[in-house]
Amino acid sequence: MSKKSDYLFLSIKQVYPAFAKPAALDMEIWEEMLEPFDQDDIKSALKDYRRTDVTGQAPRPGTFRTYLKPYEKVFREVDELPWSPESYLMEEDIKAGRCKYFFPDYASGVQYILDVRVKEIVGEKMYRKFTPGMKYRAAVDYGLFADFDEVLEIVTKSKGRF
Repeated sequence: MSKKSDYLFLSIKQVYPAFAKPAALDMEIWEEMLEPFDQDDIKSALKDYRRTDVTGQAPRPGTFRTYLKPYEKVFREVDELPWSPESYLMEEDIKAGRCKYFFPDYASGVQYILDVRVKEIVGEKMYRKFTPGMKYRAAVDYGLFADFDEVLEIVTKSKGRF
């Protein structure tokens, strides 16, 4: 059991005393469903369920999922972002007079951010569900391009240059 499912089951048991610990398969379903949410989100969803429940029964995974929906962290696809972050970042460095790398270095730096840094922040499981556009959007939303000069140094040093 995870901390999140433990928290949920304890909370459910307090409100619904007849609630019994779920079977192993149900436990796995609960854990997978709760994984992207933090404890406050789970608490809010349970309060919403309790407020609107007319059955008087503890929630089941299928019904509780709809109460978690409003708390999902949505990663949108690329919308108003530059089509090519490599080109955009290089052009900005040229305008600022600090461009000392080549385009392939910028491309490698962007790829490093999308493949390594985004995965570190969102976690392996969620990362596997992301499309390239979602990775790009997440990188921008989390400000991962803010230290792009450092990323360029990491990438070029790993190639044995400079």
